Amino acid sequence: MVAKKHDIVQVKNPRSGHYVKIDRTVGKIVSHKKSVGKYKDIPVARKK
Repeated sequence: MVAKKHDIVQVKNPRSGHYVKIDRTVGKIVSHKKSVGKYKDIPVARKK
């Protein structure tokens, strides 16, 4: 199953300071950035 683009969000890891991509439909981490900065064209998840 391939996740659609709108089902993936990014959040900042407070320990490392790097961003992590999360698939919201499955609830799993897709990948993490090794470099500084955000992923391009992926929305940042906000707390409700």
